[in-house]
Amino acid sequence: MKVVVSYACELKDIPEKVAELLGNLEENDLHCVTAELSDARSHSYEKNITETLEAIDRARIQLGKIDNSLMDYADILAGYSKTNADIQLGLDLVPSQEGTQEVIPHNILDIREEEDVNSKTEETND
Repeated sequence: MKVVVSYACELKDIPEKVAELLGNLEENDLHCVTAELSDARSHSYEKNITETLEAIDRARIQLGKIDNSLMDYADILAGYSKTNADIQLGLDLVPSQEGTQEVIPHNILDIREEEDVNSKTEETND
């Protein structure tokens, strides 16, 4: 069963966090693939085809997991890059009423912030 794990950090810290995740992937998951391939090679030299096929299958499954993680990390960095580009263009991300994020110009942000302040003042006066 796959689950979505949420992780919050400062925008500027995203490349370093992805680098840490890549390091963990390299140290832990890639090592498992290398071990399975080594086992497969040994079994193949010994003409133990069943064990060779099982080790290859385990390596392929592990490679699939690595590929999924790499796709996630690439998506994170693509989102980071897009967000930085939007900020450079004078756009910013704000939460919408549906809970998703939308890109709107800074001048609209200023208006929304003023509206929020006014609505809070009105609410406290009643």
